[in-house]
Amino acid sequence: MIAKFADFWDYLQESAELTAERAKSAERISCNSCNSWHFSLQTICKRHTLYSTDMFDFSFLITLSVIFLVTATGAWLRSRRKDHCLRDFDGYQVTLEQLDNKVAWGTLWVAPNALELRYRDAVQDDQHVESSFVLYSEEYAKIHAIYRYADRLTDENKLAREEDIARSFNPSARRRWWRKSRNFLHTAAESLNDVIGIVIGRARRPAGHYITDTSEGYLKQLGTNLVGHVGRSYDPMMETFIGQKVVVEIVEDGNVHEHVGILKSYSADFIQLLDVQFPYRQDLTLTLDGTVKTHNMHAIMRDNELHVSNDCDHPMLVQTLRYDGTEQLLNVVVDSGESIVLHPEGNFERAKLSVRVVRSLDMIVPRTHSVIRHRAGFIEEERLTDIVFDLGIALSGGSSQMARREARLRDNLKRSPSNALAAANLGGILVQQHNYDEAEKWLLLALKMQNSLPDNGRRARMQLQELRLREKRQKGSMADRYLTV
Repeated sequence: MIAKFADFWDYLQESAELTAERAKSAERISCNSCNSWHFSLQTICKRHTLYSTDMFDFSFLITLSVIFLVTATGAWLRSRRKDHCLRDFDGYQVTLEQLDNKVAWGTLWVAPNALELRYRDAVQDDQHVESSFVLYSEEYAKIHAIYRYADRLTDENKLAREEDIARSFNPSARRRWWRKSRNFLHTAAESLNDVIGIVIGRARRPAGHYITDTSEGYLKQLGTNLVGHVGRSYDPMMETFIGQKVVVEIVEDGNVHEHVGILKSYSADFIQLLDVQFPYRQDLTLTLDGTVKTHNMHAIMRDNELHVSNDCDHPMLVQTLRYDGTEQLLNVVVDSGESIVLHPEGNFERAKLSVRVVRSLDMIVPRTHSVIRHRAGFIEEERLTDIVFDLGIALSGGSSQMARREARLRDNLKRSPSNALAAANLGGILVQQHNYDEAEKWLLLALKMQNSLPDNGRRARMQLQELRLREKRQKGSMADRYLTV
């Protein structure tokens, strides 16, 4: 019995071992099959990854996207970035005067990189017909000033000008907030650029696989362009003068002259002034026994005498008479509604008379040769005329033309000591050269003979008053220096 049980137990063990071996064999076959499938799938995925990496490098695509974004944004900003002083004159009839005294006029059209003056009528040149004048931004340094005459505006432009002035001097809350934000961005531009760099650097850490050094550089450039576009040309001192009357010094023909106007706005390149009483230069061509008439004056040559009449509401300064290569200095003031008689020193068939006529205008001047020097208060009408026709301050001792004029006047006074007009003009030149003692001597001599002056000494008295004012300023400046020391 026991022997039979032992045989049965051995049979069970053999059956269990056989079953285990079969199970292991089946498992090995299954594992081999699975491993084979896993290896094949892994190989396919790896090849697909390599193929995707080779063909679709995400960091490269992101760099291209950033470059495209920066380029498009920069182009859009450049297309909108017009100088806002020039933009205020866009669509108005203006006159552009260059440093070489060339003048062009027409309707102003402003582009981001240039300005165009479109003529009302086409002009026939020597070789072609032209209908506009274009000046590019690289040539803005040639501009002396741009004038917009308030008395020549159409009713529509007058209304547009008044609305623009009201918006600028009485801005809404939104406009005040925008201006303050823009000024803040300009003041903090450097710091904000550093912040942009830090933010981009921090953002690159978790996305370093996609944001390359090139992408980071272009993103910083994008931030700099945005900050630079929004916050530009902020001047804390100029901000306090907006809407106020100011005295502006402008370099004209080598001399520094003062003009009074209301500061409307400023930019990196220009200053815009309103309601300036400006001595506009006007040249008239004269012929023997001929009459020249404009809307503000007229001149007649008759019996070797030149009769000049002022038909406008403001005084007028008759400066020079040029003929046959010679120049005769006049510097005579003609009040509104009055006439004077001049005696040319020689005979001529054709001459050019240069005058300065007071015009009420708005003007844009480059900041390269202009600066706001004073805040202006109330100015009497007579004093305003003195400022409008100021002598100016000669730079670097004066020009060669001034030296020739001085030599010619001294020679005239040697030959004719009683020449009151030559004495007055010499005194004016010496005032420009800061030679106040000798200038006073000649001006006082001219005033002693004021009855022989065409304007009865009006211009000589203006020059003497300006001399006294300059001496007073000079003494005050010296006293301040002494106290400082």
